[in-house]
Amino acid sequence: MGFDEVFMINLKRRADRRERMLRTLHEQEIACKVVEAVDGKAMNSSEVEALGIKMLPGYKDPYHGRPLTKGELGCFLSHYRVWEEIVERGLGKSVVFEDDLRFEIFFKRRLMNLMDDLEEEGLGWDLIYIGRKRMQVEQPERSVPHVRNLVEADYSYWTLAYVVSLRGARKLLAAQPLSKMLPVDEFLPIMFNKHPV
Repeated sequence: MGFDEVFMINLKRRADRRERMLRTLHEQEIACKVVEAVDGKAMNSSEVEALGIKMLPGYKDPYHGRPLTKGELGCFLSHYRVWEEIVERGLGKSVVFEDDLRFEIFFKRRLMNLMDDLEEEGLGWDLIYIGRKRMQVEQPERSVPHVRNLVEADYSYWTLAYVVSLRGARKLLAAQPLSKMLPVDEFLPIMFNKHPV
């Protein structure tokens, strides 16, 4: 597909999701590396402390008014480990899938066309959502000129699928997010100046 790696994050205890994703990816002729997700629900406070993780002071989920959950902590750490691997291996462009993604028709062809358009236009990029939930639907997103199926993403939730460049992974790690932990769904919009707060 033209990517240095395709990662699929999966909780070991969710073999059902892993098998469904592997079958779906196989049908689309997409090879992937299965990354064992961090099971945040199985982590205790001493394990969190040993990793040097500090919660963002005063963080409350904007929709539910609650602090970070253990599941969100595990999700963030799973993505963080993928970003570390991208940087360690010097991977120029990678795809990251979560195991609960549902593919749209012609997904692979559309993704390959998108990447071809980006290369043809010579556009630099750090991260491209290919599976997300828009949070500000009342305003249309700005289309990227000369690139099919690409918009400048506004505030988005979920990290179902994205393409990340080596430069993008370096930026995500350079922000030292473990020292001010919040959900990955909030971190990515903040990193790319798309968070409404």
